[in-house]
Amino acid sequence: MSKAFDVIVLGARCAGSPTAMLLARRGYRVLAVDRASFPSDTVSTHLLHPRAVNALSRWGLLDRLVATGCPPIHTYSFDFGAFTIAGTPGTDNDPVAYCPRRTILDKLLVDAAAESGAEVRQGFIVEEIIIDGERVVGIKGRSKHGGSVTEYADVIVGADGRHSMLSEAVHPEQYREKPPLLAAYYSYWSELPMDGRFETYIRDKRGFAAVPTHDDLTLVIAGWPYPEFADNKKDIEGNYLKAIDLAPDFARHYAAQHAKHPSPARRCRIIFASLTALAGHS
Repeated sequence: MSKAFDVIVLGARCAGSPTAMLLARRGYRVLAVDRASFPSDTVSTHLLHPRAVNALSRWGLLDRLVATGCPPIHTYSFDFGAFTIAGTPGTDNDPVAYCPRRTILDKLLVDAAAESGAEVRQGFIVEEIIIDGERVVGIKGRSKHGGSVTEYADVIVGADGRHSMLSEAVHPEQYREKPPLLAAYYSYWSELPMDGRFETYIRDKRGFAAVPTHDDLTLVIAGWPYPEFADNKKDIEGNYLKAIDLAPDFARHYAAQHAKHPSPARRCRIIFASLTALAGHS
């Protein structure tokens, strides 16, 4: 069995590319594959807390992100209605957060992995996980414009996200499983300046948050308990706006700024972190 690589990483977005990059920097022969071509978007919110910003700095990539014009976030606030907790999100060494669009962040990380010596194959469809005995030893797949190819490695890393093909192939033990808590939707708004603030609003069975991102846009995500998912899906935008109206000061703020949302609300596949914590789940 010929092995051109030490490690194959399935998935080359914000988990896979740094893995490939760091391994390649240590001298390993790394192949990273992804069905997407970059830059491309994906269904995800994209806040980088200060610890993640610190990682970009250590990897020598923070200056590249700053150069894209992504606004720094110097204040987090959590409005519970009766009171608000607000302050700086980081430390003196790492004081700010960023919320880069995935079209920009993922491309930046993919490029860094390639520059570090990893081979990155974009637009690559993995068709089969190759298993020998009880070990995963390789993959079989194809590019959009090429024939089938088989690659082997000592280690295969699954960074292919939700419904991971690698995970399904090895049938891992499931533990700490929790039922869905929240159905969340997000959209991007123009003319809604946040002045470097990430604001979260928690209300009875509702919550939303707003955070500035690239191109003078603000990401606004709102959600409700998962049992209401089917009913509220009948009018996503209406229920989304009703959730925002539960915080009148914020609602007046976006109304005063003549805010417009240029893209339709899209379902977010990530549980809304603040509401999950309040519900007592980890």
